[in-house]
Amino acid sequence: MVPHSAGHLHKKLLGSVSHAPLSFFASTDTGQIINRFSQDLSVVDMELPIAGLILVFNLFTAIIQAAVICVSAKYFAIALPFVTFVVYLLQKFYLRTSRQIRLMELEAKAPLYSNFLETLGGLVTIRAFGWTEEMDKRNKVLLDTSQRPFYLLLCIQRWLALVIDLTVAGMAVILVALIIQFRKGADAGFVGVALVNIMSFSMTLAALVQHWTAVETSLGAISRIKSFAENTPTENNAQETSKVPSDWPAQGSVVVSNVSAAYTLESPTILHDISISILPGQKLGVCGPSGSGKSSFVATLFRMLEIQSGSITIDQVNISEIPRQTIRERLIVIPQDPMFLKGTIRLNLDPMDTLQGNDSAAQTALEKVKLWSIVSNAGGLDTVMEAEELLSHGQRQLFCLARAMLRSSKILIIDEATASVDLQTDLLMEEIIAEHFAHCTVVAVAHRLQAIRNYDRIAVFENGRIVEYGEPDDLLAEEGGKFKALWDA
Repeated sequence: MVPHSAGHLHKKLLGSVSHAPLSFFASTDTGQIINRFSQDLSVVDMELPIAGLILVFNLFTAIIQAAVICVSAKYFAIALPFVTFVVYLLQKFYLRTSRQIRLMELEAKAPLYSNFLETLGGLVTIRAFGWTEEMDKRNKVLLDTSQRPFYLLLCIQRWLALVIDLTVAGMAVILVALIIQFRKGADAGFVGVALVNIMSFSMTLAALVQHWTAVETSLGAISRIKSFAENTPTENNAQETSKVPSDWPAQGSVVVSNVSAAYTLESPTILHDISISILPGQKLGVCGPSGSGKSSFVATLFRMLEIQSGSITIDQVNISEIPRQTIRERLIVIPQDPMFLKGTIRLNLDPMDTLQGNDSAAQTALEKVKLWSIVSNAGGLDTVMEAEELLSHGQRQLFCLARAMLRSSKILIIDEATASVDLQTDLLMEEIIAEHFAHCTVVAVAHRLQAIRNYDRIAVFENGRIVEYGEPDDLLAEEGGKFKALWDA
């Protein structure tokens, strides 16, 4: 039951996060998402089943001990309902407080997880600017804050143990008084059994209340997972049901007509009235200053942003009418930040298993990007891949290019893939793209303008709008033009 339920809850969480829109990640702290997968699932996997088992064990133990005590001193059975009522009140009072403290403890770890991720992501910058001590102090403050609810929970548990010990001490006084009062009819053996059981009864009652409360508070983690799964918005639209041919896009034409887009349909517009027509096989270069809307334009092509008005058609198919996953599967993309999965080199090179064991095609692609020698020395395609240890940053981008070469599509999207590589790697990637994707439609967001100098069309973005659009030579010949200013700079 435990692994089955944990797997089901993890699947629900993963499905909610996987289908969440980009606006959700822009407005939700990363630590809160990580907290659901780590802290909450850890409670469900470990604390809840253990607390449930100990609760059942101590419940039957308490019943048996109470029965033995009542058999040893019959008149003590009169006091047992009152003792049960007192324990119930204690449990109710203790549960009301500890449940809230437990939820606070779960929430308090989210900022700590966020700080871990931010520190790991910016470790090079932190060391370069000498911010190590400041980040260490910040981490200690967040760590102290995350431990305060846990410390208070321990204090409450000590209070519970004290009160239950005092309650059982009162029960022991009542038991001894009854034994003395009716000593003539009391059996010495039964009296000894009753006194031994009353000594351990306090520990049983304390464990019973604590683990009953642990079960209740652990169910709070399930409630948080359920709430997260139900309240997380989904980007899937019931109207996106149109089917496309298996070879779509077969030509590679892209027509963007008066498109305005934003994170959500209700949020402020990011892209304003974008109109571009790309013929099959044309190469479009996209450039502009930081924050001009270049990456937002690419995100709109993949339906990561919501189209508020206008339309985008690829091979005469309106992409607003087909499932978003279909679009992302059919277009080829080389991202700015290389992504890798945990698994073999083969899995990372061909995640969708389109090659079906065709090692020669994989080897040819790796040879073209000059990575086959590294892969073969590491043990071949079936070696478990550790990207950080095996490849440098530039080689990781080349690996992504090899991955794109193995895909069969007529449209290639490049999102500043050469922004953080050296000039030699940049030239190699440009050469491979020009040769291998010569018959494909290419939309490239460029950091180095030299990479798109020979493209068919250039679109210059500024403040979410296209301010210049045309052939590179015409734009460079225009005095005072935006593209010429960027080129001169």
